[in-house]
Amino acid sequence: MTTALIVRKPTNLEQHQALEAMHKVKAPVDDNYRHFLEKAHSEHCRSLEVLRDSLKSHSIKFCEVSAGEAKPDMDFDCVIALGGDGTLITSSYYITDSTPLIGIRSSSASVGFLCAGDEAHIPSIIEAYQSNQLRFTERNRFKANVHRRDGTIETSSIAALNDFLFAAETPAATTRYKISFRDRVETHKSSGVWIATATGSTAAIGAAGGTFMGPADRHFQFLVRELYQKSEEGLLLSQGFCDADKDEFWIENQSPEAIVALDGEKLVMKVGFGEKLTFTQASPIRVANPF
Repeated sequence: MTTALIVRKPTNLEQHQALEAMHKVKAPVDDNYRHFLEKAHSEHCRSLEVLRDSLKSHSIKFCEVSAGEAKPDMDFDCVIALGGDGTLITSSYYITDSTPLIGIRSSSASVGFLCAGDEAHIPSIIEAYQSNQLRFTERNRFKANVHRRDGTIETSSIAALNDFLFAAETPAATTRYKISFRDRVETHKSSGVWIATATGSTAAIGAAGGTFMGPADRHFQFLVRELYQKSEEGLLLSQGFCDADKDEFWIENQSPEAIVALDGEKLVMKVGFGEKLTFTQASPIRVANPF
């Protein structure tokens, strides 16, 4: 029997209510915003019911977790992310092999650029999956490696599907570092460096002026944020595309303390003074194409 893991998004309404309960305070919310939260929550719950019914109708056994919870100790034939792109990215951390990932946009409030479809498409998506008609794209992932001063290497525990941000630990501080790409080494002062996969090229790095890449592209892209340079310095390493299997690329931190953040806030690693940061290919992931 086919088995599926549903990774469902905690809705914004649920998160808002949890914060109110934690801080024991009723946060003021205007009527329009509360209506927005309630509408999105209702749509999400309806999508979840449609998904459950569709899986049952095809005799697909399933279990559910909230995004970020521990994965059940069992194997699954597929993982279904119910929420939006953020939920899909979180769901990718549950997969270390060829298990396919299917994204479903559960409400009109969610961004679903990476998703196969929304509530209206759920029955057709499950039917296509069960009949081997659903198409997938293999998307690259990368891991970060921090080369410690004592000679050890700390590798990120999860693989980034979207991007990394290297920056000073305090966001408002200048980030100081050396950067090396192929045969060139430069010393920079900037607001940090974006390093993005092809999937992540449409996200933050794209908004910062980066280049969109095809989803199956195996390169990663780097983009320096707000580089400071004097006219005579002639700094060239502000942006580039790197083949992790062939090109040498590293960043050496020269700030008192720095961080590398993976897929937003999903994982943050400290990078000490004089420590280097490199990136290596991780296992790719098969993501369902838009339906």
